[in-house]
Amino acid sequence: MKKYLISACLLLICSLSWAQQQVITGTIKDSDGPLPGVSIYQKGSTSRGTVTNLEGKYRLVLDKENLGILTFTYIGYLSQEVRIAGRTEINLTMMPDAKGLEEVIVIGYGTQKKLTNTGAVSAISGDNLRQSPSASLQNSLIGRVPGVITQQQSGRPGGDGAKILVRGLSTTNGSGAPLVIVDDLEYAGNIADIDPDQIETFTVLKDASTTAVYGIRGANGVIVITTRRGKAGKAQITVRSETSLQQPSYVPEYLDSYESALLFNQAVNNDIALGIAPSRTAFSDEAIAAFKNGTDPYRYPNVDWTDELIKPFSLQNRSNINVQGGMEKAKYFISAGYLGQDGLIKDFSQKSGMNSNYYYKRYNFRSNLDVQPSKSLTLNLDLSGNFSERNSPNNRGRANHDNVFFEISDMNQLAPWAYPIYNPDGSYGINPGNTLNNIVGRLAEYGYVREFRNDLTANFRATQKLDFITQGLSVKGVVGYNGYGGFTRSLTRNGTDGRDFPAYSYDSQTGSYTILNTNIYRTTLPNLSNSNNAGTRKLNWQASLNYDRTFGSKHRIYALGLYNYLNDISGANVPDVFEGYTFRLGYDYKSKYLLELNAGYNGTSKFSQAERYSLFPAVSAGWNISEEPFFKDRIKFVDLLKIRGSYGLTGSDNLSGGFDYVYLPTYNRSATGTGESSFNYSLGDTPTAITGIRESTLGNIVTWEKERQSNIGVELRMFKGALNVVADVYSRYRYDILQERQVSAASGISSQLPPANIGKVRNRGFETQITYNGRVNELSYNVSGNVSVSKNKRVFFDEPLKAYPWKTLTGQSIGSELGYEFLGFYTKADIADATIAKPATGQVFAGDLKYSDLNGDGLITADDMSVMPYANLPNTILGLTLGASYKNFSFSVTAQSALNFSLSARNESVVVMSNNFREIHKDAWTPQNAVNPSFPRLSTVSNISSLTTLSNISTFWSRRSDYLRIKTAEIAYTLPKDLVGKVGLGSARIYVNGYNLLTWSLKAKNIYDIDPENQERSTGEDFYPQQKIYNLGVQVAF
Repeated sequence: MKKYLISACLLLICSLSWAQQQVITGTIKDSDGPLPGVSIYQKGSTSRGTVTNLEGKYRLVLDKENLGILTFTYIGYLSQEVRIAGRTEINLTMMPDAKGLEEVIVIGYGTQKKLTNTGAVSAISGDNLRQSPSASLQNSLIGRVPGVITQQQSGRPGGDGAKILVRGLSTTNGSGAPLVIVDDLEYAGNIADIDPDQIETFTVLKDASTTAVYGIRGANGVIVITTRRGKAGKAQITVRSETSLQQPSYVPEYLDSYESALLFNQAVNNDIALGIAPSRTAFSDEAIAAFKNGTDPYRYPNVDWTDELIKPFSLQNRSNINVQGGMEKAKYFISAGYLGQDGLIKDFSQKSGMNSNYYYKRYNFRSNLDVQPSKSLTLNLDLSGNFSERNSPNNRGRANHDNVFFEISDMNQLAPWAYPIYNPDGSYGINPGNTLNNIVGRLAEYGYVREFRNDLTANFRATQKLDFITQGLSVKGVVGYNGYGGFTRSLTRNGTDGRDFPAYSYDSQTGSYTILNTNIYRTTLPNLSNSNNAGTRKLNWQASLNYDRTFGSKHRIYALGLYNYLNDISGANVPDVFEGYTFRLGYDYKSKYLLELNAGYNGTSKFSQAERYSLFPAVSAGWNISEEPFFKDRIKFVDLLKIRGSYGLTGSDNLSGGFDYVYLPTYNRSATGTGESSFNYSLGDTPTAITGIRESTLGNIVTWEKERQSNIGVELRMFKGALNVVADVYSRYRYDILQERQVSAASGISSQLPPANIGKVRNRGFETQITYNGRVNELSYNVSGNVSVSKNKRVFFDEPLKAYPWKTLTGQSIGSELGYEFLGFYTKADIADATIAKPATGQVFAGDLKYSDLNGDGLITADDMSVMPYANLPNTILGLTLGASYKNFSFSVTAQSALNFSLSARNESVVVMSNNFREIHKDAWTPQNAVNPSFPRLSTVSNISSLTTLSNISTFWSRRSDYLRIKTAEIAYTLPKDLVGKVGLGSARIYVNGYNLLTWSLKAKNIYDIDPENQERSTGEDFYPQQKIYNLGVQVAF
């Protein structure tokens, strides 16, 4: 009986509880059908909500006593509110947001409706970022985000991330890289290590009104990344897997032994004919014939080193799994990812077991938890990190350049005739004249350098609404930790020139073998070493008070007050402490008249107490003309027309060149020697050296860089949101740039003067983006084009007075260099003509590069070097994205172009007798090829044409490097829902995409056979070709 009573009581309690709640269901759609992912919540309590499933259906349980109003929101659609009024089924059709009334963008320490934003902001969604298969996040931005300039200078696994700038470069101190913020915290790691699968929005803040809140960290622009978060509803599991083939976009192609020997002899004979003693001996006719017919490959090798050492393709794999869901009170997003990049070097290490290829492995994880213990309190706990492993060969190349690609280009060590890889008996071949041992043997036996790195971030946030004090008031606290560290492991052998294993020179005529190193007849044992890499730890505390309230549906007032404390510890260095206060006050009237004031009052321990703090204010205003009755009632095809402007001051404490704490004087000491240079003192009747100290660099009271920024922008939306135009014009004036003082020898000052805040740079430009979205029946399409122009010049940098105005770098763009102006090639007539200027030193002959005699003294000297037209940084970026979808198919392609920049290389990258011969050398100047040659005459000795040092740089070698590139492309197919439903899947998508697919040089001929974005002035010691990527992926949801 007792059991029955208990059961009855439980049933009664459940019935009463059920009676106190009401279940509301429905279907949400638009004009095309059901809408998945629509957010539905009870007005005033976002914790009581849910989202629609793939069929647009939802189910929500609410208390009967407090039903109130349901709010329906979805990106790109107008929010709607519906009073429940006892109903149990509410169906709704969402209307497109043609004016962008509901579109929200991320700004510094908050969000803002795009309609009322008065700053310069560009954004790209995580979905769009994931369309690129590139391993590094920033590589997906150029051509798609206005105002962003990136240069990917390498394709090395784990090192292929592009340099990134916002609105160009405005400083000569440091890299000019923007500040990166992830979920309110300054990110200490490399932006390339952030997994795109975890990103919700990627926003670029570009003007003073949006960056002034970051004070001395905001002058270079700010990137604000928000990560994905949980949504109420059943757990949704998404799995994505990709496999890619990587292929070099450019790789130099070298001639074989026969063609190379012909050019080699041509260089020797050129010298002999001109009475020059050649530095090399010509090949015999016998050698030339043997190279051609291959009759004696051991005595006269013909090795295609690129083919022997480099794979045509390498693999990249990426896998991600995400779990997203939760309840009204608690939501979660959990993500794990793996990225693996293989290198291009063939595997020769089977016997040794020491992987000497390039490779990169990275494991990412993230857990975002959102908890709402009460209606007014929200707690967020985010844990994320990555663990990486990067491997590179320890092949002990010349000058310790552990770079196979450099060796392949080096004629002095790896010409096609250098040596056979293997002798007839299978031993390693070698040429006794080579400094280095057999390269295949070194790759097999000399092991690796392996870098391990760990990155961890913890972020706890609490937001408490204070509506009981006044509506719209809240307080927020943030405690964050972000740090990384690691170590390097090296497994290799002792020999500095790779002679720790036996290699033999084989004489094909006698059949004899001669060992390279008579002390080594068997491979020596490897040595293992480890070293710790100095890590960085950032501890961050934030406390803020927020206010946002609208009075009478007309007057909106919002404000922010924030305290920020950051302790940045790098290795064993003195910690850098940042402390600041942030203020924001804004007002808008009916979303029509907009005004916002921002300010950051910041300080840093890098400077003296007198110069430690400063105020960085900014003001911005906007006018939504389209909301005016005189406009709204007459020009109805215009949905939005907004004019906005901003002006403010920002700063930067991102110092380089050892400028930290330069307000303190430095002292040097030495324990050995005597005399002035040793800083010791000689004391006593018998001179005795006593250790002492002496002043070095004097201290100087310095401060951070400052920048005045102004921006005027226009936003236009027409034809019910189909056409969107955003345009901005800006001016940036950076001053107080910390630089070394230039001391004239005539001053008699031999010591180095302390750095001072003397540099000034002006940077002006404009940006525009035009987007059109259209639809024809079941075909929807979009076109988006953008232009970004940023031109800087050095206004002042303490440059000594030059003898000639054309040598002055003041007034020129950052990165500009002096070089000779190329006029053509000397002819015999030029040589005989005394009025034609010749080099002041050395001989000149027909076929040498001819330069302009700017000072008219009849001699070519360093005084004739002038500022060359272009620096290595492009000042104009163009982008065009086309997209279309039809039924279950979708397509997109992005073309990108960079204009007005140059590229040059030297020594082993191009110089004859240093660089292995390439096709360009076949078109060198000869008496028969004197009209329009591609290369100066071949010679075995250095001359005015040789780019062995930068002293001979000219506009012939510094080539205009403008290019057009198909940056990304994707074709995707989403499987029908009824088909995937039969196997228990929620959705399934298959796609093929690519990166760096095609590249065209637009101006000068690419004489270096390297990617246009490659590192400037390189000899090739760090060269690793940029990669094309062909990717196949599948994504399924459960």
